[in-house]
Amino acid sequence: MNTLKKRIIAVHMLNDFSGSPMVLRQALEVLKQNSEIHLYTATPSGKGILSSIEGITTHAIFYKWYPNKLITLAFYLWAQLALFTRLLLFLRREDTVYINTLLPFGAALAGLCAGAKVVYHVHEVSINPPLFKAFLIKIAKICAHELLFVSNYVKNQYDFAEAKTTVIYNALPNAFLKNAALKTNERPDRTFTVLMLCSAKAYKGIYEFVRIAKKLYFLEFRLVLNTSAEETDAFKQATDVPANCQIFPVQEDTSSFYLNADLIVNLSRPGQWVETFGMTILEGMVYGLPSIVPPIGGITEVVENEIEGLQIDVNNIHEVVWAIVKLSSNQSYYDKLSEAARKKADKFSQQAFSNQIDHCFYTVKKTTEVTANGILVQKMEF
Repeated sequence: MNTLKKRIIAVHMLNDFSGSPMVLRQALEVLKQNSEIHLYTATPSGKGILSSIEGITTHAIFYKWYPNKLITLAFYLWAQLALFTRLLLFLRREDTVYINTLLPFGAALAGLCAGAKVVYHVHEVSINPPLFKAFLIKIAKICAHELLFVSNYVKNQYDFAEAKTTVIYNALPNAFLKNAALKTNERPDRTFTVLMLCSAKAYKGIYEFVRIAKKLYFLEFRLVLNTSAEETDAFKQATDVPANCQIFPVQEDTSSFYLNADLIVNLSRPGQWVETFGMTILEGMVYGLPSIVPPIGGITEVVENEIEGLQIDVNNIHEVVWAIVKLSSNQSYYDKLSEAARKKADKFSQQAFSNQIDHCFYTVKKTTEVTANGILVQKMEF
């Protein structure tokens, strides 16, 4: 029996408050129960979802996104070289390298050279330019022993060997669900409020959100951007934002936004960005919020059209506007979608996620032994 804890070396490029590091954190919270966890990540803002996870060791890497693509590319390539070098000296053959997203190819190559098991957790399909995407896929095919996908849609966009692939739907942590329990089915006495949380990228539909707010001046709109206060202010100054549209920088705790919203939307442009799952939509569904989402991608596995919400291409902006009007004015229609959203969210449980993560990383054999004083002790072998 191996009495030493298994080592898992997790790697994620950019520690911020977006969906992929949130999922990684959930996985690490599960894995740390039976493993020694080392996390390699960059936190240029000083704090992110992966910061200060109790019981794991964090190793800082240098990486930062810049508006200038050449500068970002230089930092990215330097980070891959640093990851490869550092991990090659750190890894043992019996370790598992857990790579979040396709981006940290330096870690995958180090795992291959060290003879360690390499597991990818794939969230993305929209990687540009195509030559770069092809390169990352090639590295993953060479190095990966197993690949986890956040939806069937993501899995089907690649041609990895079927035996190596597993779909594990994202889930929400139990702590998040406690706040959601405060949300009642009764509509509070305030103006109908539309909420969107996303990165500050044009392809996420942030400009369309503002345009819709202008058209529906009698409703309230709140946009939470995954960016700093300075960058948020710059966006507001460069955009003609109406009085009924409030825009906020990144938030550590978003529960109050969901509690004070009636509708959650994702307005990503399908031609430029395909949503592979939609964590903010799932978060809103836990609060009983119907949603408007794109008609393609993994997000359609979370929201069925006319069941938990509506699937509408943001290019048909007038259709989005009329859908919001209908939801805000037809109480029985709203309540039907709201109840279905709550029920669907229950299927994405933390327990199901934990069981699947355990199954992928461990071949677990449970044994029960009786100690000298007659106490039953359950042990696990990996």
